[in-house]
Amino acid sequence: MIDQTQTELAKTFLEQSKSAAQQAYGAWEMVMKSQQAMLESMRSAGAPFEIAADQYKNLIAFQSQQHKAAIEYIDNMAIDFQQKISQRKK
Repeated sequence: MIDQTQTELAKTFLEQSKSAAQQAYGAWEMVMKSQQAMLESMRSAGAPFEIAADQYKNLIAFQSQQHKAAIEYIDNMAIDFQQKISQRKK
């Protein structure tokens, strides 16, 4: 049986996971806006497209790292919660 403490703990973990997911989305949005501004700036300056493409890859890699970190955080919170429930059952 899940008690009130476990319920509150689960709620806290969920809120933290949601916050991490929102931060990952915010990072993605920032990356996309930065990418757009960078490409527009580079094109207007006459830079070759290859440079812009390389910079885009770097920005996407950054976003990917942010997303992976958020997912890892959510996974760790789920594992921690499961461990706490297992400990309470003993």
